Amino acid sequence: MTRILTAVLGLALVTGVVGLGPAWLFAVLAAAVSALALDEFLAMEGARRGGRVGRWFLPVGAGVTASFALGPGAPVWALALGVLILLTAALAHSPGAGADRVMMGAAGLAYVSMLMGFLILLPRDAVFPLLGIVWAGDTGAYYGGRLLGRHRLAPVVSPAKTVEGAVAGALASLAAGILLMYALMEAEWTLLLTGVVGLTAAAGQAGDLAESALKRAAGVKDSSRRLPGHGGVLDRIDSLLFAGPVFHICLPWLR
Repeated sequence: MTRILTAVLGLALVTGVVGLGPAWLFAVLAAAVSALALDEFLAMEGARRGGRVGRWFLPVGAGVTASFALGPGAPVWALALGVLILLTAALAHSPGAGADRVMMGAAGLAYVSMLMGFLILLPRDAVFPLLGIVWAGDTGAYYGGRLLGRHRLAPVVSPAKTVEGAVAGALASLAAGILLMYALMEAEWTLLLTGVVGLTAAAGQAGDLAESALKRAAGVKDSSRRLPGHGGVLDRIDSLLFAGPVFHICLPWLR
């Protein structure tokens, strides 16, 4: 019940912001979510490495994500400025461990802040189809794996994931993606549309496995306990981080 309630509240928030709010509010929401996810990434990496970048760095990550609202070229400059700030602060605070902190922070900016920013570049009518592809895939994989799972998908990275769950997730993604793109974007069903949705779904599953590898290396089950019944913010957007850029790149093929 807790898991369902958290999902309903999150869906209501996203629906209100994306469906009714101005573009700048969606950028603020994406930046806030990326800052929380970046905090969890740094906590996991810090536990593994024996020290993390401080929380003062989170506004820098949020700024990198929000910079996507200024146009495709702005994030490059924002990323460069973020790394410069990180380098200066890390070396000034702890010269001996500065290089390690810079590598950790730069990885967080690239993995979380930059990839999250691709959602801001999407046309408004494409946001819900992307979310549908990812969330339907996560839900289908979760329940499909619990009901039908027999063969492990990646036992070294994530022992709980199964081949049957992955297939169920892919089918759920295809159904949700095609339906939402038809309803909200007036996209006609074609093999190309199916391929774009399938590629986006595959990227989402890859993102899920990538974060599972990070958690396994850090020795944790969830990235945090911020979301009751769901774990952390990074646990909820890990698929989205990989699926978003792929969907953004492929979307012009369908216009």
